[in-house]
Amino acid sequence: MAATASACPVVGTTNDVLPPNHPEVDLTKDGQTCPVVGAKTDHHHNLHKHPSVAIDNSLSPPVATECPVLKNVVNEPKSKAMDDEVCPVIGPATTVLPPDHPDTAAAKEGDVCPVTKATVGHHKNKVHSHPSVHGADKGAVCPVAGVSA
Repeated sequence: MAATASACPVVGTTNDVLPPNHPEVDLTKDGQTCPVVGAKTDHHHNLHKHPSVAIDNSLSPPVATECPVLKNVVNEPKSKAMDDEVCPVIGPATTVLPPDHPDTAAAKEGDVCPVTKATVGHHKNKVHSHPSVHGADKGAVCPVAGVSA
């Protein structure tokens, strides 16, 4: 986790390290789509491979919530300000949806996010609507991510 990592504008993660079990992908080539979350390589040249670790897949699928580094990251002041939690797939991410995210009130348990492939069932009561930014001035600071518009 780089100290200068910026928040992803879609899911709010500041994690720039792929999970150790992530499929191989050449991050230098634009136009590829992640088979896990549907992200495009065009916007992810800042990502890095996870250092090699032994994973015993016979016990249970590896999840980011078990990573000792990521457990500590969510206790950092910036993570607390962004209301971060550890997602088992992408690591630390804000629980606040982007301001332009479609309304999830009518979403059903099995529905899938068209942007990230996340299922509603895994995120029900864990993610929240973004505070209104309607009428915000150019250059205003996001109340969640703390970045300028």
